[in-house]
Amino acid sequence: MYKALESNFFLLVKLDKNKAFNLVFDAYWNALYKQAYKKVHCTDLAQDLVQDVFVSLWDKIELLDAEGSVLAYLFAILRNKILKLYEKDSVRLKYAISVTANVAPSDIHSQNTILEKELKAIIDTEVERMPVRMKEIYLLKREDDLSIKQIAQDLSLSEQTVKNQLQMAYQRLRTRVKDYDSSLALLALFIAKHL
Repeated sequence: MYKALESNFFLLVKLDKNKAFNLVFDAYWNALYKQAYKKVHCTDLAQDLVQDVFVSLWDKIELLDAEGSVLAYLFAILRNKILKLYEKDSVRLKYAISVTANVAPSDIHSQNTILEKELKAIIDTEVERMPVRMKEIYLLKREDDLSIKQIAQDLSLSEQTVKNQLQMAYQRLRTRVKDYDSSLALLALFIAKHL
């Protein structure tokens, strides 16, 4: 079906733009969603990204190169949207750091508060992107302050599995702030474990 759709897509666009779009939407939505979810680990965000991809397709459907692959075009749009999303998070944190760096030394408390809020927002976003089991274990540890043994018993998992999931969760959080100096990484970890 996909091969026939790819080869006849541009003919369909000329005959009936709506029908061509709907066929592509039905054929490729799942594949695009799976790819988006794999990158952002958040159902709503993945759905929004795929929706944006199809809006872009609709806007440019008549301008596409008839020799190209529709699926390759859709995946390229998705990749660019994901990269822009990551870039936006990065820019947001860099802005918070630059704003706090320019604050007068007498206002250190305000500086720390602003930085802490930005880091917490970025950590919360990363927690939302975590795989379901990792997120569940991380939140049980952080919010309910359960021990590894308690979490393992509650979820019927081995203690080693819980430790591994927590370690991977903390690694993800460290990676999120790795481009910044070590004091920020330590603050981020403190926030992740205690807020």
